[in-house]
Amino acid sequence: MGKKGGRNKLKRLAAPRTWDISRKAARFVYKPSPGTYPISASYPLGVVIRDLASMATLSRELKFMVKTGKVLVDGRERRTPTFPVGLFNLVSVPLEGADFRLVPSPKGLVLAKVGKEETGKKLCSISTKTKVRGGHIQYGLHDGRSILDDALNLSPGDAVLLEVPSQKVLGQAKLTKGAMGLVLSGDRAGQLGKIVDVKQGTISRERMVKISLPSGDTEIPSRIVFPVGSEEPLITVGAAAS
Repeated sequence: MGKKGGRNKLKRLAAPRTWDISRKAARFVYKPSPGTYPISASYPLGVVIRDLASMATLSRELKFMVKTGKVLVDGRERRTPTFPVGLFNLVSVPLEGADFRLVPSPKGLVLAKVGKEETGKKLCSISTKTKVRGGHIQYGLHDGRSILDDALNLSPGDAVLLEVPSQKVLGQAKLTKGAMGLVLSGDRAGQLGKIVDVKQGTISRERMVKISLPSGDTEIPSRIVFPVGSEEPLITVGAAAS
């Protein structure tokens, strides 16, 4: 009887070009488990620890770290090397005193070191907004989370600052004129700038954002602009340390 389903391993050469990894190391690499992110927008936890953070050399070292609960993602123990990790996920190894956040860059998602004061904070963009039973407002977030909060007055494209893992709301950032925006993809990925204007979309054209970046003013689709604060970013969103 033939095998059903896809392969559970991945060749390095076939890994998405958005993965910032060496293509000439070991032949195979971990493949992320199905989850809230597409494969091109996430890394397996094992790749983050071994290839990006260089905190393990051998596969058995990596498996020991993960399977013994020594690695946290957004404040929760994750015990599988294939667990998918994506934009703004916080990866912590308490025994090493290491805390990283995945941030965008022209090479794809890379690691940025964060201080202890940020280890319990995560910025999430709002993907959906719906009214549920009882008249409450439910927000669906970019990482698959959902929150119920009638006090928030946000729309898809805005962002909310959460305490993780409790999901307590700590702040918010709106995609509006004068706010700070972070570019998520393309040659300008990782650049932070002031939003000059937000142009509402039409039937034939999506909503566009005019933003002032270090490389100059540009107009790009709102789906690749992540609001991160009003005057200053609410969390560290800068490029990873080398």
